[in-house]
Formats: sequence, structure tokens, C-alpha cells
Amino acid sequence: MNKLILLILGGCLASCATSSVSPILRKNSEVSLGIDQFKQNQEKLIVENKAVSLLNQLFNSDESNKSMVLIINNDSDCDFTMNIIGTKNYSLPVGSKKAESIILEQGDYELTSEVCKGAYKTKKTFAENTQLNIKYTFVKNEPAPITVEPVIQ
Repeated sequence: MNKLILLILGGCLASCATSSVSPILRKNSEVSLGIDQFKQNQEKLIVENKAVSLLNQLFNSDESNKSMVLIINNDSDCDFTMNIIGTKNYSLPVGSKKAESIILEQGDYELTSEVCKGAYKTKKTFAENTQLNIKYTFVKNEPAPITVEPVIQ
């Protein structure tokens, strides 16, 4: 009888142990998957909200609206960060061969950056939606071909 009780207790402990461990592992993996999905959803929402704000601003015909959209096209071979200094200061990273946009209040701004190790600086007055194109390409210096002229003696 004692052996039967020990056998039942041992079986119960073994089954309880396996059933209690597996949900914990499953919950941890579900939590980590949930966090990753949450982060991805947050990033999508941020991008979608930015797109909605930009489109609303582009099509806003209200004359009392004092905001405008600045689009920076980076046609250069390098990534850079455009520093926009005015009543409020902004820092806008722009990837190589990409475009980025930002909504600004109308007014005077100084734009500075370092594009492919070359300084960029300009002062602009923005009164309406504006597109700014930054172009810089590397020039590859190829050595001039060596020519040998025959020596006449």
C-alpha cells in the first residue's frame, strides 16, 4: 500500500512539475513576442501619424495657418543631419538618397549640416511649403594614363 501511495505521489509530482514548467516557458516567450509586436506597432503608429500630419498640412488651405512643410531631399552619397535653427530648433537626420519632412512654423531659419565632410549653411525665410535638394557626389580621380613616346636617336 505504501508503494502504491509513493507511486501515485511520484506520478503526480512528475506530471505537476512538467505542467507547471511548460506554461511558464510559454508565457515568457509569449511576453517577449508581445513586446516585439508592441514595439513594431508603436513604430508603425508613429510613421502613420507623421504621414497624416504632413498630408493635413500640405492640403491645409486655411490662411490663418502659420505652419509649413519642409522636405529635404538628400541626393548626396552620404547620410547627414540637418540642424534647423529658428524660433524652435530641430535636428532632422536624412539618409543618403532619401527624403525627410518636418512641419515648421513659418519664419526665418538657419540650416546647417555637414554633407560628405563639406559644410552646408544657409539662411532661409519659409513662408510656404518648401522642398530643399541637397546634392553632393564623390568625384573619383582616376590616374591619367601613362603614355610613352618613342625616343628617336
